[in-house]
Amino acid sequence: MENRVTIVILVGLLILLGLLLSLGACGGGSATTITTGCGTNCPPPALGSVTNVSALSPCPTGYALGMSCSQATVVCPNTANLTVTYGTLAPTAAFKGTIFFHAGGSGTDPYDLTDFVGPYSAAGFALVQMAWPSSWEDTGLAVKNVGVAACRPATLMNYIFQQVATPGGAKCAQGFSAGSAAVGYTLAWYGAGSYLDNVELISGPVFSDIEQGCVVPSPAPISVCTPGQFGCNGAEFQDSPSYNTGPMGSGTAAGVGVITGDASCGGSANTSPQSNTNWKAMSIVNGTSTPSFSYPHTAMAGWVCNNGINPSAAQGDLFYEQFTSSGQTAGFSLYPVTNCNGAEGVNSGTVDALGGELGSLAISNHMTAQCIVRTH
Repeated sequence: MENRVTIVILVGLLILLGLLLSLGACGGGSATTITTGCGTNCPPPALGSVTNVSALSPCPTGYALGMSCSQATVVCPNTANLTVTYGTLAPTAAFKGTIFFHAGGSGTDPYDLTDFVGPYSAAGFALVQMAWPSSWEDTGLAVKNVGVAACRPATLMNYIFQQVATPGGAKCAQGFSAGSAAVGYTLAWYGAGSYLDNVELISGPVFSDIEQGCVVPSPAPISVCTPGQFGCNGAEFQDSPSYNTGPMGSGTAAGVGVITGDASCGGSANTSPQSNTNWKAMSIVNGTSTPSFSYPHTAMAGWVCNNGINPSAAQGDLFYEQFTSSGQTAGFSLYPVTNCNGAEGVNSGTVDALGGELGSLAISNHMTAQCIVRTH
């Protein structure tokens, strides 16, 4: 009898151990293991909420003249709450829709509208600028995951179009560099294809495949805009997807190391399989069924510099390669831009496929033509 009891206890312990290991595989691991938490069958991450909205006057420096500004708190799962400032500007012509802008870098400055406020406003579009007090990409908690932190811009954008924008108009977005990644996450991870009518993605998305950006040894350069690539308008060129490194820990790779919680990004030693897995899991294109690359009612254009100075073009192309047929979007075009001012200066470059048109003009022409109300 005593032996039977012992056997029963041992079997029970083995079952309990199996359950604990199973839970660990679903996201209950250590703080250094960053996964989507459910393998290849993950539902889209949940949006958060916008609270504590209050008027802010005057608008801070960098917001377009005549904007009305507000402050609010964005609350998202598995991130620290973050305050945001946003401003809205009414159009100077009959209302057609609203355009949401997200700037590059950490998003702590509003998008520079110098090249766009005039043509967009005159075409009937209300404009929304916004800025965070600190990096939107950092969860603010011990566990870092830029894909999880992207809940913040996704939640804010959803709130703007649901609660702030004038009803009945088109809903569109424009993001630059890391801001294009914010918009990319809102589409692929957070379901924004259900309401966005058009997006302009400039110099990115730069977090399309963070593993390829961080992994050591570095991957080979990739061909952007290969002959026959769906939606591409321009000549093929080479660009490395690796984030730039610099002396004494400077460079883009170091910053990505901070927001991903792994300082080995772009370092001097070969990165570990676990690091590579973690980076892949938090990428826009993460190899699971969680991201969606089907937005049949959303038009889209990507604009990338073809000078190979930094990885924004290659990283962007890793996102654009997901689009292979016309049914995935309401229209998709990828434009290489020559003569950029620096690594990502699309605005001052020229678009060969559009007869050498100035980059900023080409972007504004595409936005004003494609930011139209579509059935979702």
